[in-house]
Amino acid sequence: MSNALLFAGENLRAIGLMVAGRAVFAASDTFTKLAGEGGLPASEIVVLRNTIALPILIAIAWRLGALRHWRAIRDPAVLWRSVLEGIGLFAFVTALPHVQIGQSTVILLTVPIILVALSAFVFKEQVGWRRWTAIIVGFIGVFMVAGPGGGASNIYVLITLVTAFAWAVRDLITSRIAGHIPSIMVALTAVSISALVALPGAAAGDWRALSGDQTLYLLASGCLVAFANLLYISALRMGAISVVAPFRYTGAVWATLAGFMVWGDVPDIWGVVGTLLIIGSGLYTFYRELELARAGRRARA
Repeated sequence: MSNALLFAGENLRAIGLMVAGRAVFAASDTFTKLAGEGGLPASEIVVLRNTIALPILIAIAWRLGALRHWRAIRDPAVLWRSVLEGIGLFAFVTALPHVQIGQSTVILLTVPIILVALSAFVFKEQVGWRRWTAIIVGFIGVFMVAGPGGGASNIYVLITLVTAFAWAVRDLITSRIAGHIPSIMVALTAVSISALVALPGAAAGDWRALSGDQTLYLLASGCLVAFANLLYISALRMGAISVVAPFRYTGAVWATLAGFMVWGDVPDIWGVVGTLLIIGSGLYTFYRELELARAGRRARA
């Protein structure tokens, strides 16, 4: 088999893993939302869900032989990334019972757009008018997804936007993590630290006993989020990022389907147009990043 065919085959497998990973994330978020609608505090949900996911990730890390890199948890970049993961997760779980699952997923698709804006301010990267226009269009889409009519749901959409900002900074830090640290150890550390971030709130608050349904929801959510992380990481490591990354937007489809099947959610025209604006601006931002990278390589050549 030629190298080109082998590379194409790896990309196809990576695309399949990415699409499957986004579907599993949507399923995990669905169970998390169901548990939250029962009145469980967000901090308790995060602690329990991550505690369930932790032994699964440990087993995966052991199977991959990555546990010998346990000292990676002391790396400052890994630690700060994990803290931001926890802050974003807590905000996401807080808002999730009060917004449609499709809404929350679409808002999180702004992470690549926010990432470009942060790169301009933090690392002083040159961002042209085209990409700034895409950023503005993306946030117009956020306004439309939130619903121009206002109301309490808008507050929780804004809380979800806090998650998007936290995870955008997280991704900036991720790019600074040393290459020899296995991705599974980064994910394992994130799950552990996220639980610790939420633990003080859970300990100080009113810890509630779980009903039978809530127990099942959290067990399902914890198991699914562990495997979703594995699928997502494997997709990014197996295929070319330029080919695989755009398929993360399939998450909007899976979340919308989950919202319709479980809650009967149907997005209105504002939500549909806003979703298209966010996805379009994100894909265009990604395309411009790819074009600039190619131009840089040609200039160096």
